[in-house]
Amino acid sequence: MLLVQNPMYLHSWKNQRTVRALFAFWMILVTATIGFAQQTQGSNEKEIGIIVTKTEEQAGEALKALRAGMDFGVIAKENSIDSTAVEGGYMGRMNPEALRVELRDGLRGVKPGGLSDVMRIPSGFAVLTVFAKAPNRPDLDKTRFAAMHAAHAVRQSIVVSGNGEAKTVFEQYAKPQGWERSLSVPCEIRRKSMQEAIHSMEQLLTQAAAQPAGEVPPRDLIDGYSALAALRAYRGDMQESIDAWQSAYKVAQASFPGSVPYLQETLGVSYLHLAEMENGAYRNSGSIDIFPPMDKHEHFEKQENSKLAVQYFQSYLEQKPDDMEVKWLLNLAYVSLGQYPAGVPVKYLVPEVAFAPKEGGLQGIGRFTDVAPGAGLNAFKSSGGIIVDDFDNDGLLDVIASSNDMCEQLQFFHNNGDGTFSDRTAQAGLTGQLGGLNIVEADYNNDGCMDLLVLRGGWEFPMRRSLLRNNCDGTFTDVTEQSGLGDSVSESQSAVWADIDNDGYVDLFIANEKGPSQLFHNRGDGTFEDISHAAGIDKTSFSKGVVAADYDRDGYVDLYVSNMGDANFLYHNNHDNTFTEIARQAGVQAPFQSFATWFFDYDNDGWPDLFVTDYYSSVDEVMRSALGMPFTVETPKLYRNMHDGTFEDVTAKVGLDKVYLPMGSNFGDIDNDGYLDMYLGMGDPSFVSVMPHELLKNVEGKRFVDVTAVSGTGEIHKGHGIAFADLERNGQQDIVANMGGAVPADKHVMRLFRNPGNGNDWINVRLVGVKSNRAAIGAEIKVTVENDKGATRSIYRTVGQTSSFGGNPMEQAIGLGHGASNIRIEVWWPATKTRQQFNAVGKDQFLEIKEFSSEYTRLDRHTYQLGSKKLAAAAR
Repeated sequence: MLLVQNPMYLHSWKNQRTVRALFAFWMILVTATIGFAQQTQGSNEKEIGIIVTKTEEQAGEALKALRAGMDFGVIAKENSIDSTAVEGGYMGRMNPEALRVELRDGLRGVKPGGLSDVMRIPSGFAVLTVFAKAPNRPDLDKTRFAAMHAAHAVRQSIVVSGNGEAKTVFEQYAKPQGWERSLSVPCEIRRKSMQEAIHSMEQLLTQAAAQPAGEVPPRDLIDGYSALAALRAYRGDMQESIDAWQSAYKVAQASFPGSVPYLQETLGVSYLHLAEMENGAYRNSGSIDIFPPMDKHEHFEKQENSKLAVQYFQSYLEQKPDDMEVKWLLNLAYVSLGQYPAGVPVKYLVPEVAFAPKEGGLQGIGRFTDVAPGAGLNAFKSSGGIIVDDFDNDGLLDVIASSNDMCEQLQFFHNNGDGTFSDRTAQAGLTGQLGGLNIVEADYNNDGCMDLLVLRGGWEFPMRRSLLRNNCDGTFTDVTEQSGLGDSVSESQSAVWADIDNDGYVDLFIANEKGPSQLFHNRGDGTFEDISHAAGIDKTSFSKGVVAADYDRDGYVDLYVSNMGDANFLYHNNHDNTFTEIARQAGVQAPFQSFATWFFDYDNDGWPDLFVTDYYSSVDEVMRSALGMPFTVETPKLYRNMHDGTFEDVTAKVGLDKVYLPMGSNFGDIDNDGYLDMYLGMGDPSFVSVMPHELLKNVEGKRFVDVTAVSGTGEIHKGHGIAFADLERNGQQDIVANMGGAVPADKHVMRLFRNPGNGNDWINVRLVGVKSNRAAIGAEIKVTVENDKGATRSIYRTVGQTSSFGGNPMEQAIGLGHGASNIRIEVWWPATKTRQQFNAVGKDQFLEIKEFSSEYTRLDRHTYQLGSKKLAAAAR
């Protein structure tokens, strides 16, 4: 630990628990990260295989068979005791220098197709090979993924943000009893703990600098300066953070060269982040942080720090020329200088063509423009959730945004009906609702007004949640305690509303991160009963997403939970308020590192399919995938419903077998062709993780095509809550994005990408439950339509929660394609097992359908242009 070796500091060190814990965290973090950073990428990486046996004799027999021409994969599957046996011994693409010393030495001189001698390792006796090319590999299972991580087979991104350090400081700080049930006390602890930790570390480092040369070990000084730099970065004091990194860099250059590459990249990242901050790229976001760039000559006015970033990145690449993470960052630095791609050294260029659409399917996709500033959506927040819905029943869609920052206010933006929004947080009675990594909406008490649930503590600490009842007069009341949802606190960002027993009231399922999941049954009187254990859903994992759908169409809603570092759960509803976990039988346990997830009918066959994103913090892997290079980590999973209780993995078939890093994401129909598209908001807490979000167009339910470049939606900064909504009331779905990273230094303004429109038809349907739940959550809509040339098809939608961090409106905006005619609408209400059918429905209009009614109501809606204070057209 820092300074412990020096007796003069022992007393002060022992009495500073917070600082001691922080340095312990930093020691682990920086050692692991340097381990990744010291790997040499590219040409030194090899496709490595291993066979491990219990005895030397068995290894000798295996080697003999291999030399006689037997297939390595077959011998591995039959004889190896290593966890890679199921993969034919394939360890992955990696640098041999990252392996254990005996394995590294054993591979020296082994060429592709060659074999090592038998060698002794702790688990037995091993034989290695270098594959000429990567063997066909199935999805990574849990044991292989853990082994791959331990072997440093993946170039994990370095962590620059101070997020983990701030958490450590918070955990060690003395707290009053019951702090986790307060909304204001956590904010006070955060501010005080950070201030005191920085002050204490500054004092320790000042004392260390006063000691004779060599008195304090260089490694300890590097750790100390690095931890101080991280905490300063967290608060956004970037120049002061860079000063501390520079101090660490000088020590490393003189005494600890193994840390030099890591610190070069860190300084490059820090200078680039500072350049973005001082040029307003976060607070006054424009087109310069859209990739590929729309204007190749657009650049920062203040360029000094971008140039310094270039210098540090190039110094790093001179030693490690094939590192894709730093190559990408170097290219972004040149973008900020207005010198991409022409100014980028050819050997380091990440070509723009790599981000262009690879195939057709672009018809009807115009360029989206960000109109958030003109529309008054002036939120400047850390990562959080977003909901778009009509919260005051005036027919206009409002926006509510949250933030994971426990000191930031929930914001309510009222739709003014003229293309603008007004911040009515205070008028709505929401002042003091701080923090909240995610928010989900539902009319839990069936009064016709949309309520809110705010989830807190995700990635951090157990904290209270808030159930906010809509009073139907433009205000909300916190009813958490009286509802029974305040009886426990948890670390969670994931919840879904669903009527599990078809009694007409929506129940609440919360998937926690480190504790058992919770199921709250709605009693119908404004209170909830915790039935988690009795229902059989109280499994524990690090859960990151939860969604609901009747996947087997038996009339009862089922639940799906995505877990990070574990198999995912699929809970089948047994029709008696109990569930059975059947993810393995259904074939939906992967990915191992899951995050955002949703049910949607991507191919319009009437059965809910399932999408689950992967999440591995590696810009290197994302860039390798984008450039068509070999990659190691998992891809997302698109599971097609097979109508028999199982799912088929169609990820590769539909073109989604790429590496993404999505935090927030959601789906909608951007071109009204009737097929659901998706928008993935990328990033993780590190300042390193800056990469374009991706807009993926669904081409007739057969494949997804990347239309990011042509649509202009490739925002490179952190994407979180995403929602699709027809805000202009013109039948076109816009994209609302609650931007921002995990720390105050990475806040970002909201994006509102205005849909440029297309020539396809549409219909908007609002369902109102009578005996079913009022918001119609779980109700299914089938639209049958004839398009050009008389072709008839069906389009399916289900009312309810959409994504992990974003909430689309409960009303359903349904694209009908071109030349829509002979439109028929059918509605299925699971709770009452009733079906409605409406024939000869007109297109391009807003409808309301009440349960049991034989007629629908045409709603008057005004169109307007976002960002304009005048109505664009009269009422329809």
